[in-house]
Amino acid sequence: MDSISAIANELLDNYQSILHERLVSRRASEDYLYWVRRFLIERSSMDTLPTPREVDMFLSRLRQETNSASSLRRAEVALDLFHQELLNTGEVA
Repeated sequence: MDSISAIANELLDNYQSILHERLVSRRASEDYLYWVRRFLIERSSMDTLPTPREVDMFLSRLRQETNSASSLRRAEVALDLFHQELLNTGEVA
């Protein structure tokens, strides 16, 4: 999970700044960053901006795994905020 593109790094830095501006707690910020980082790493193309379809596919895979309801909800909230604030695509989850 260490390999991440320059685009992904920039998105994560911007996302972290947004979380800080919104006064999201440290623990919640860590969780949100985890889910967004995991999403970005698992994408097939690291050189383009993510699409809402990619987010939907990622969340569908998470639902099929043995994730707790609270973990799944945290991932949905993290990715929803990510798209609303950084990609301006509107609501995802």
